[in-house]
Amino acid sequence: MLALELPDLADGRRHDAVAFVCRRADQLPTPLRLGLVVLTLGVGVGQRVVGDARTTRFLAATTLPFLGELARMVRSLAFAYVWETWPGTTPTGGVG
Repeated sequence: MLALELPDLADGRRHDAVAFVCRRADQLPTPLRLGLVVLTLGVGVGQRVVGDARTTRFLAATTLPFLGELARMVRSLAFAYVWETWPGTTPTGGVG
């Protein structure tokens, strides 16, 4: 998702942002974390069945309850991390 929304973000920075999102998701209370695990397992199955790009586009565009929230959670945490860590980042993720 970050590769589509921030195409100019360097691979190392993207990796750092994804690691941050994973760390934050791991801090969710147990009931929420279980729901997140179920959602991500479903997304993983979707990626294997219809492909990464198609699944990512669906997640970014959907307004379905929970699935849409998963994409928004990832996007908001990652964007906050990117602009807090590297304030000069351009809107496409490039070095400003």
